[in-house]
Amino acid sequence: MIKTSQNRTLSPSENPEKVERSVPNEGKLLPVCYRCTQVPKKGLYDGFRVQGMFFCSDCQQELFTAEPDSPEYQEFLFLIKGIFY
Repeated sequence: MIKTSQNRTLSPSENPEKVERSVPNEGKLLPVCYRCTQVPKKGLYDGFRVQGMFFCSDCQQELFTAEPDSPEYQEFLFLIKGIFY
């Protein structure tokens, strides 16, 4: 914390000396997978959307190959039900 001349303490987010000025992905807006929270390798074209939620192609492949009684399949059902209800 830094004391100002007005006897007010600045938080680290208000401190201009400690704020990093980096621009991730050079201003590009990339999707994040709803299941694994990763940015897909090919951006928007590397997965599918359900009601505005994005699933990457890796998670899509896991969904298509999962057995109906497996924990992975149950996780997908839980996530997709949460989107619709």
